[in-house]
Amino acid sequence: MKERELIKVMSDFQKGEVDVLIATTIIEAGLDFPNVNTLIVEDATRLGLAELYQIRGRVGRSYKKAFAFFFFAENLTERARERLKALKEAETLGSGFQIALRDLEIRGVGNILGKEQSGNINAVGLNLYCQMMSQAIEKMKMEGKPH
Repeated sequence: MKERELIKVMSDFQKGEVDVLIATTIIEAGLDFPNVNTLIVEDATRLGLAELYQIRGRVGRSYKKAFAFFFFAENLTERARERLKALKEAETLGSGFQIALRDLEIRGVGNILGKEQSGNINAVGLNLYCQMMSQAIEKMKMEGKPH
């Protein structure tokens, strides 16, 4: 949708002039519609745990009971099963940190120094990269920026 059209649709939805909104994951970006009480996600296994958690947070933002339905195929991978289980377990308000930790456990911490990496480390070498990172951190500290 073009920007104007998108703004109109979202405004109409917020005013209650539109009852059903079919959207992409753009809705995870902090939209606040207190009257929304039902969410349906098709093929939830295509999304990451943090994304699922954020999308689920779009419903239940008022006194109304909310429902979130996450559909998926029968043959789940182990990782997909773990993500959905973690999402189900994180039902209390403020579970974001719990979700982040669980996501880290499921996906792993990565390998910043591995040969499969691309980008700055491979382009300049580990020693120079570490020196550049150190200088950038010191510069931020001197400028008083949060790190």
